[in-house]
Amino acid sequence: MNYKNQILKKIAQNREVVGIIGLGYVGLPLAVNFAGSGVKVFGFEQSSDRVNKINRGENYISDIADKVLREVVLDNKTLIATSDYSKISECDAIIICVPTPLDRFHKPDMTYIESACIETGKNIKPGTFICLESTTYPTTTEDFMLPIILEATKSNPHFNETVIPNEAERSEGSHNTGTDPNLPPTGGLRGATPFWLAYSPERVDPGNKNYHTRNTPKVLGSLTPDGLEIGQALYKKAVDTIHPVSSPRVAEMVKILENTYRLVNISLINELALLAGKMDINIWEVIEAAKTKPFGFEAFYPGPGVGGHCIPLDPFYLEHIAKRYNFDLSMIHAAGHINMRMPHYMYIKIAAALNRQQKAVSGSTILFLGVAFKPDINDERESPALRIMDILFFKDGKVTYHDPYIPEVQTNEGNIFYSLDLDEETIKNADCVVLTTNHSVFDIKKIQKHARLIVDLRNMIKEADDKVYKL
Repeated sequence: MNYKNQILKKIAQNREVVGIIGLGYVGLPLAVNFAGSGVKVFGFEQSSDRVNKINRGENYISDIADKVLREVVLDNKTLIATSDYSKISECDAIIICVPTPLDRFHKPDMTYIESACIETGKNIKPGTFICLESTTYPTTTEDFMLPIILEATKSNPHFNETVIPNEAERSEGSHNTGTDPNLPPTGGLRGATPFWLAYSPERVDPGNKNYHTRNTPKVLGSLTPDGLEIGQALYKKAVDTIHPVSSPRVAEMVKILENTYRLVNISLINELALLAGKMDINIWEVIEAAKTKPFGFEAFYPGPGVGGHCIPLDPFYLEHIAKRYNFDLSMIHAAGHINMRMPHYMYIKIAAALNRQQKAVSGSTILFLGVAFKPDINDERESPALRIMDILFFKDGKVTYHDPYIPEVQTNEGNIFYSLDLDEETIKNADCVVLTTNHSVFDIKKIQKHARLIVDLRNMIKEADDKVYKL
């Protein structure tokens, strides 16, 4: 029996073992879904704190019900967290869900993917299905991951030299199926790869009550038709709907399109909001009126900037690969930089509001309400609130914050702040209250009653008085 038939038979009988590298907002919900279907799952995580928490049944992802996590970990024992990457050799499929941040020059930081690929290549057994879910630029799967994994398999005791093509063979770019007919053929390398390689973009929307990992359709692209068949059979255990595409680079571009679409439109409405403010036009009223058009318009709303792991970063990933093709992404470049400038514009708005109260930023107590990048979640990644806090701190403002979901934050500049209790005294003591995240738990009437000055960046106050300044 060849490797394809072996893995498909295991999947059909629910005997496959799935390894998920990275147990964050993407990896842990996916691991829980697989484990909930009775599949044995190894969750690979560098953080010993996370490993220990999971294995004790302690949840740190709000989108997962505590009861569900305890059930798969403590009762059914289908999910095991570990930092021992040698256990990759026990897995039939490896799904990589690691961070893909930008470096300080706004270039893609691929070190997490590279490390995951090396560990995978060093430990996989022949005939393993490998899929990347991390946000990245098109061609990553075939041009970045494939060579790294192949190189790492050279030190893998599960393979011998006849399995892995040598450098001379690779450079010829032949589609020869290699010496072992059981191994999946590679697209563009002579010989045979000891694995199937695919890409499936994560579509996690933290805090979304309607759509989650199970009921959000999953796009999947593989280097080979066999890999696509295996991937669809596997992912159906964790996701209801799979949408296959012709290649990993198509799947990678799907992710970029989805998030860049939002970035461009949010950047557009943010820029219009700034202009509207100068023209004494209420942008929120404009949007509500535009929404009455039953076709050709989708409402996007202004704010202090776009946060989260994907939307603010994706244009820079696309710019990175576009340069290799000598292509200028002028619209996307502009949208990305509008978003980057929004925190500075918000600082100017806060400073102007204080000036009208005959106060300077320096020495003023500024209370931020909400540091999460979207409402009702505990995720502050790329939150514009943190960037505004850094600017005001640098200008000698006395920066404080309250967020019921995030007790402590560290900003991009390394400043550490702790959430204050949101009582009457805290509100009254602030020279300026800045509404940065529209958490549903905020008592807006109470805040408006006791605050001396409010800068509302989220249109939370519908009946504004003369002490409220809106975006």
